[in-house]
Amino acid sequence: MAAWVFRFLVQRPKFCFGLTLGAHFVLLLVTGSLYLSGYDILPADFTQVPLNLEHDVTKLRADAWKFARQDSRVNINPTSVGTQSERTIQYDVLELMYDAGKGNTFTKRNLELIQEAEMEIFNNSIYQQRLCQMLENGLCKPPLSIIRFFDGSYRSIHTDLFDPDFENISRILSLANSINVTRAILDFHLDKHAAVHPNENMLVQSRYTRSLFYIGYPLKGFHNTEDRVDKQWDQAQLYSKGAFAEHLDVKFRQGIGEMKFYYYLRALFFNAISQQVIYDLLLAGASFTFIFLFMLFQTQSIWITGWAVFSILTCFFGANIIYRVILDCRYIGIFHVLSVFIILGIGADDVFVFIDTWKASESKTFRDLASRISFVYRRAASAMFTTSFTTIVAFVTSVFSPLLGVSTFGIFSALLVFVNFCSVVIFFPTVIITYEFYWKNYRWHCFGDLKAWQAVKSRREDVVQGEVSGEEQREDNFVEPSKLVSNFLGNRFFKNFIAHEKIRWIILGVFLVFLCVSIGFATQLTPDEEPVDVWGPGTNWYIIKRLRRSAFRPSQEDHVVEVHIIWGLKNQDRSSCHFTDFKCKGNTVFDPSFDLNPSECQVALLEFCKEIKNLPENKIQNLRIRRNAITGEPEIQCFIDRLNDYLQDEANKPKYSNTTVFAIPSRESDVRQLMARNPDLFNVTLVGEMYDRYFEVVLGYWLTNANQTVTSSDFKTFGGLLGGAKDPTDSSSIPNYQGGQYGNRLLFASVAVNTTMVLSKTGQTEGLKVYDQWEGFVREKLKTMPTSCNNAFQATPNGHNAWHWLKVKKVLASTAVRGILLGLGLAISLLVVMTSNWLVGLLCGAIIACITVGVVGVIPLAGWKLGVLESLNLTLVVGLAVDYVVHLADGYVRSQKPTRREKVRDTLDHVGISVLSGASTSLGASVFMIAAKILFFFQFGIFMFCTIGLSIIYALILFTTVLGIFGPEGNTGSLEPFYIWCRRKTGHPVLEETPCEDISDAEYQFPPLGSCKTATPL
Repeated sequence: MAAWVFRFLVQRPKFCFGLTLGAHFVLLLVTGSLYLSGYDILPADFTQVPLNLEHDVTKLRADAWKFARQDSRVNINPTSVGTQSERTIQYDVLELMYDAGKGNTFTKRNLELIQEAEMEIFNNSIYQQRLCQMLENGLCKPPLSIIRFFDGSYRSIHTDLFDPDFENISRILSLANSINVTRAILDFHLDKHAAVHPNENMLVQSRYTRSLFYIGYPLKGFHNTEDRVDKQWDQAQLYSKGAFAEHLDVKFRQGIGEMKFYYYLRALFFNAISQQVIYDLLLAGASFTFIFLFMLFQTQSIWITGWAVFSILTCFFGANIIYRVILDCRYIGIFHVLSVFIILGIGADDVFVFIDTWKASESKTFRDLASRISFVYRRAASAMFTTSFTTIVAFVTSVFSPLLGVSTFGIFSALLVFVNFCSVVIFFPTVIITYEFYWKNYRWHCFGDLKAWQAVKSRREDVVQGEVSGEEQREDNFVEPSKLVSNFLGNRFFKNFIAHEKIRWIILGVFLVFLCVSIGFATQLTPDEEPVDVWGPGTNWYIIKRLRRSAFRPSQEDHVVEVHIIWGLKNQDRSSCHFTDFKCKGNTVFDPSFDLNPSECQVALLEFCKEIKNLPENKIQNLRIRRNAITGEPEIQCFIDRLNDYLQDEANKPKYSNTTVFAIPSRESDVRQLMARNPDLFNVTLVGEMYDRYFEVVLGYWLTNANQTVTSSDFKTFGGLLGGAKDPTDSSSIPNYQGGQYGNRLLFASVAVNTTMVLSKTGQTEGLKVYDQWEGFVREKLKTMPTSCNNAFQATPNGHNAWHWLKVKKVLASTAVRGILLGLGLAISLLVVMTSNWLVGLLCGAIIACITVGVVGVIPLAGWKLGVLESLNLTLVVGLAVDYVVHLADGYVRSQKPTRREKVRDTLDHVGISVLSGASTSLGASVFMIAAKILFFFQFGIFMFCTIGLSIIYALILFTTVLGIFGPEGNTGSLEPFYIWCRRKTGHPVLEETPCEDISDAEYQFPPLGSCKTATPL
């Protein structure tokens, strides 16, 4: 069958070329049709990286709290007494930082510049009309700035805190530092080395200071549905970009006076990433241009180069159809962009293998063109299959990662390699045949000039050597650059290095020393306890991240990790979510056993809060609980404690008798008395004997301050910690979500505790220890609580979900190690089978292991640690390192030469050029990534360059040297006897391969019934 195909290919080259080319255009047509039909064929999202452990309890707990609060149907938020005005609730903050270098930010000139810059931002029309957080008087909330100590904002605390001309800076700041309330505010503006002297005559020194501008919710409503949250985020990004992006970027580049200026706003941060990803992706265009020109130089044919590059590009469409339509993967993100650079190098490598095998076949004698293409196809396809399959398997190891961003990237990269292999073995032979028939004799002028130049050079050399006269024409001496490289590798390089009796041992010694050094550096690799960097050095985002983490002293304004102890919820149910839909929120699951109406539960919860406030100091330190800078008390938001105080104050109002006592627990008789004394809110006659939700009555009464307002400080502090719904026993058709009426049911509740941990400053090891402390503490306390309130859990649902992120970092480190070990194990096993020689397979595995150790050693050598980006890169090292070693191993095994020395020379002569060309394209593709500003792209460029560089050095120098000294000869290490024994035992004839070019015309009928093999019973 194979011979018939090749014969048909030779006889109908145009038809075969058009048929295979049409298959590529079908991919384009299918992709375009799906896109035009509205199918989400390219579900790209470059703003988020789904590094989530979707089924980990830390994620499911936080999601349960997050989405239960977002669901407006279960909020106890009052609706009948009014709603929050637009932008009255804080949504985010714009943080500004000033750096005076070796100077002091608290000079008169600097403070004047800060005031001028901040007034310019504050008076921005978009900020005023769309972004600023609104006060109750309808004005924008002033920024938290060092300027507030001088403009009279704090005169209500102390009348002397007023100096609009900045004439007495030290006196004002010393005074602020002496008052508890203002000292807590001042700490936020001082760097950790700042000196505030009690003597007002001494200058207050601080290199850095910072300010906060408050952003309000862009849409009305305190609690919002998921759609509204998305709209809020979209609007925040849009308005922030229009108001601040260009203005703040100019100030960052120019500075403010003698001070450097930095800024941070979450919306601007993600907007900048989205734009920069597109710019960095354009670097793939530079890589593409380099590969095109390099391939054109190697092939000297625009026909071959053009269609080769076309086939590489169409691989994305074919791989994406399988990825998106067949496998139904619904995420393409920032990691997938890296596959562009990977496949450009790998795709070019396969093309070079086929071309170089075709060129090498010119020295052989074939019966006809069909015999030649058959020979080339079997050799090239076999070599490409070995490398492609091992690379695919190495990428597939990433699929086992629990992190969606890593696993889907592994799937997509493996599919790219697979589709590229299919394209080369199906389409590229037709390109070669049509080239032979129609384009072989055509040369560009540049290559014609190269031919003429080389001919002139050959004539001059021959004249000098006296071989021919100066007038003799030697046009036949033109040698293609690829053949020059092959001759160099097979002759000079082999003789002077690989086969040299002394130098080859020196090579082994040098590589042994290098390996020891690599191992030494690799052992110094430690986990990175710092958060992930997205931007590289020199950018605003890189610098301000470090300043936020380490430049300032702790203050009350820090975004600390907040631990919630949550009752009434179970882990989020994600069973209905698609496996690649990381945005799916799943279903909220309530705990039906939760009920605070029993008196013993109310008392237990109140005692729990009091116990946290009175923990011994060593326990406070273990749990990292933060104390208030003013009161010194542990910072805990306990709704039942505050409710208890409110009820006690309520009992003292004149409308109640002198003997009235309201407190926790809320007894039925007391609550009925409260309801009876508030007839405008409650109709006691409607309360039947079966009613038992008296706790919800006092809860709603307190939150709304007797149904008067929803803007009280208690509601703002505690309203977001409670969620409820209409009691199913209530026959009323009106949803009684509002306080002040009976019928509500409390579904979930939380007690929040501030810790001293700032996620950006907390390492993985330290943070997980604190997590374990909280797990043990909560579990121990729940054992003593009644059954209706002993099913709580602790979580960190706010911000970046600290517990979950710390676990993700731990998983990434283990994933890197597992990926390397699994990749090496599978690669060695496959190489043993595919080379049919266990000794060569083990030597390949040893070289790949050496390359891996070298790449791991580069990480600490570059000053990096094992963080998120480094872990992701290491999962790919085996997949990128196998190609060149496998090519050389395959060439060595296939060589018909009798001795190991001749086998190595034959391998370098025929395979070396393909290996070197493939490495050149991969190096060229990766080097452009070093210009990227997104740190992950930059690091991946360095990583890929080092991996490919070490791979080609180890493969061409060390591996060939080892084969020249220890390589197997004859049947040593061969698995062929084992295969023959297996076939004999199973009763099958043993197939002895016969080269197609050696088959006689009688055996090579058209179309033949068999392939270029003869069945011979051995």
